[in-house]
Amino acid sequence: MRGIWGFVSILITLGLGLGIYVMYIRTAGGNMPGGNPTSAISTTSVKMQLLSMANAERTYYVQNNSYASMDELKSSGSFTPREPDPDGYSYDVTVAKDPDSFTITASHPPAPNGSTANFPTFSIDQSMTVAGGN
Repeated sequence: MRGIWGFVSILITLGLGLGIYVMYIRTAGGNMPGGNPTSAISTTSVKMQLLSMANAERTYYVQNNSYASMDELKSSGSFTPREPDPDGYSYDVTVAKDPDSFTITASHPPAPNGSTANFPTFSIDQSMTVAGGN
């Protein structure tokens, strides 16, 4: 009889431990900026792409004394985007002449219904600071 109660208590302990583990795994992804591990990896890639584009803008500015549209960056060879973007993001470059500035915005279409993925919008400007992701 004593052996049965010992076995039952081990099963109860394992069940509680498994329940706590499953609850932790489900909530851990929700605390990440991207919403889940897959979209968090995606947002890191997008931030790196934005920094690369902003560096290309700086290089273009040094050579031409103005910032460039996406088409000008491509044609000058300053930047070659990944097309299509593997993360599904699209990039929009806005250039202002007075004062000279640029803003690059990365946006993603909404996730399909029922998906836990969260694809935030990011932007970067001449300050080289990535904003967004909330």
